[in-house]
Amino acid sequence: MSNRTEDKRLGMSAAISRRDVVNGMLAGSGALLMGGCATNADAAEAAGPVVDAFTGRGGVGDYALSNGNTQAVINAAHRVRDMTFDELPKADDSEQVDLVIVGGGPAGLLTAFDYANLTGGKKTSLILENHPVFGGASKQNDFMVNGVRLTGPQAANDFGVPAKGSGAIMDRVFDDLDLPREYQFASFDPKFKPLRFAWDNYTNMDGFGERLVDIGYHFNALDGAAAPRFERNIWDDDLARTPFSPDLRRQLLAWRSNAGGTSGLTPEQMDAMSYAHYLEVVKGYDPVVTRVARPPIALLTGLGMGAVSALAASRYVTNNARQTMSFPGGNSGLIRPLVKKMFPAAIGGENTFADIQSKPINFAAFDRPGQPTRLRHGATVVRVSHTGQAGQEDGVLVVYEKDGRLHQVRAKAVVMASGGWVNRRVLTDMPDDIQTAYGEFIHGPALVVNVALTNWRAMYDKGVTALRWFDDVNMLGFSGNIRTPMLVDGMTPPLDPDKPAIFTMYMGVYPAEGTDARAQTVASRIKLLGTPYATYERIIRQQLATILAGTRFDPAKDIAGIVINRWGHARVVQPPGFFLGKDGKPSPLKVVAKGYGRVIIAHSELNGAQNARGAFEHGARAAKEAAALT
Repeated sequence: MSNRTEDKRLGMSAAISRRDVVNGMLAGSGALLMGGCATNADAAEAAGPVVDAFTGRGGVGDYALSNGNTQAVINAAHRVRDMTFDELPKADDSEQVDLVIVGGGPAGLLTAFDYANLTGGKKTSLILENHPVFGGASKQNDFMVNGVRLTGPQAANDFGVPAKGSGAIMDRVFDDLDLPREYQFASFDPKFKPLRFAWDNYTNMDGFGERLVDIGYHFNALDGAAAPRFERNIWDDDLARTPFSPDLRRQLLAWRSNAGGTSGLTPEQMDAMSYAHYLEVVKGYDPVVTRVARPPIALLTGLGMGAVSALAASRYVTNNARQTMSFPGGNSGLIRPLVKKMFPAAIGGENTFADIQSKPINFAAFDRPGQPTRLRHGATVVRVSHTGQAGQEDGVLVVYEKDGRLHQVRAKAVVMASGGWVNRRVLTDMPDDIQTAYGEFIHGPALVVNVALTNWRAMYDKGVTALRWFDDVNMLGFSGNIRTPMLVDGMTPPLDPDKPAIFTMYMGVYPAEGTDARAQTVASRIKLLGTPYATYERIIRQQLATILAGTRFDPAKDIAGIVINRWGHARVVQPPGFFLGKDGKPSPLKVVAKGYGRVIIAHSELNGAQNARGAFEHGARAAKEAAALT
């Protein structure tokens, strides 16, 4: 088959060669835009136009220019990394506020919300957010396919309804934001054969609740299959239909049944070894067990099995007995109500859960003069330092870039709710202990892909709502699924195999082997940032065609559009010793969380993993500290 014929079959145009990638970044963007993008006439409507050759299509609606780390966001961040921002012209301005909050994700937004409440709205705060849309990793992708609106998560996902009156941070957040405590999900019409769907995009993964979902498993030669084959729900009969040997099946079942087990080892002992060492030496499993277990663990820890702490990794092997939930746009469903509370005019419609989730954003509502709380988008902080004499600091000076110029704002205190990879670059007067501790923070990348389908009849015919493949060396990612939509007026798509749906893929980006966490994450980030959008699109189309071979699946017709969300620093990784500390020293997490002077450090990774609960916990803490300082 010629390349031109193959491109047509996949719904693609001309291929992109490695010559189009220079030093890990794209060159010749104009040529790529002309020659490397999908030609499907519906793609521009479904997933929006191509933004640039790196970013690709961002979907439609308010989040269309903010799908993950876009080229524009990365360019601004790299100016900070390379210390080239001083080349920019300086604006003749200097605002004065009580509090600056760096970062408009969950931690920063809750800081602003609580600070306003704690100070009775009498103090001023300014949130500086480098992306075009608030939310950090808690954002969404929107598609329009054949008149149906589809919404999927960009990254942060999953929630559980907190117990009323428990006193937990999420209980308080649900009360403050008037979030419902009960949710309904779409029912599958009885005219179709029954299928089991996940309500989120994690339940179908190995180690979570894979027995709760109908999953199709693809095997190839790497797995010992004589020819590519497709099996359904392999855990239901203890892997009997897999090409794995009887001994390997026994070991995989033992790994899976020992969910979160530590074989009698203390947390300190588990944190001192890699997960590969635990599986292969302590447990005595075949290295193939490590390979099979690797993809979901690597996604959630950011590292390969030889580099991640066994304590950190083992926590992600559970025995879920019930579904976890997701809002249509993942954790954007938590963030939009928070924004609506602070800026009532920011989201149109009535003050109802459905309208807050579905109505357009009014960006003019965030940065109006005279507002006690303001949010400024597209503002990349490049330098933060104290003002006043050493030992008698009376405030902070924050310098940021917006619209190609440097601006500055003075405040009595600053909350650094941005990620550790940002903070360690821009905090110019950190004490030695915090600077040293931040030097131990290593961040791994991740990729989240939303594929808009015109239909999912091929999967229905196979009797599955999720797909899993084990070759994460030659194939991209390891799984993806179609979830049951949450019922929300105005944004509930039909649950019908002949109607549009989103197929969502979460994947880590990591080397298969290696024990050096820093080297792994650097190599992974180069790969993530050095791959053009069109290359990812081609791989995804080809993989789905391969896995669903022999069905009616046609990538040229059945895929309406693809949005990829790259997260270069998706999570702080945990090599052995990072979480609990080593050599008698405290964990770097505890050292950094102390902050210093009038600088308050509050981001979710201080819990050792990024999630909404951790972000809100540190946001609430930061607001109290800021109120005391200002």
